[in-house]
Amino acid sequence: MADKKGASVIPFAINHGSVKFLFHKTFSGRRAGLLVDFGGSSRAGESYAQTAAREFVEETEGMYFAGHADAASVADFEPQCQWMLSLLERMQADYPDLQCRRIMKDGKGYRAWSAFVVEVPFKNLDTMNLAWAQDTSGRFRKRRELLWLPADHLLDIIDNHPQKLWKRIREYEGLRDAVVALQRRFN
Repeated sequence: MADKKGASVIPFAINHGSVKFLFHKTFSGRRAGLLVDFGGSSRAGESYAQTAAREFVEETEGMYFAGHADAASVADFEPQCQWMLSLLERMQADYPDLQCRRIMKDGKGYRAWSAFVVEVPFKNLDTMNLAWAQDTSGRFRKRRELLWLPADHLLDIIDNHPQKLWKRIREYEGLRDAVVALQRRFN
């Protein structure tokens, strides 16, 4: 059986002098109420970084890098994926220690996973969250909410409340170290 691989991204931004991490929550399904990163399985021929970039754009439905939620278009996904890929590559060149690894045995073989911690421009999330809240049958019907977590809050969850994190995040090697390293660099 062929090995499966996947990748994800945990974006962060500097806002008012503090490091904040971007997660999302869904309102139904197996991840309901948990803090989730942006990731999924790789497509044929995709690198880990390409997978992570694509998954971020798909899971934010193109809204994060669009001017506003109404401007988000599936046609813009490829340029947005390329922009996110350039952010990932630049971050990896400058800070190679900000990549986490995950290897799990899922009953179907081993699955290799790479999680990238990457800086993105800080953005107010209200418009995107409102688009998801109001559109229950159209494009944004996949009900989710984006939220920024300050680094201290994320560390508290990692250390004391890991059950609030989606299971794959709990399996990342080096996430706590990456959060601490970013606090030291930017705070």
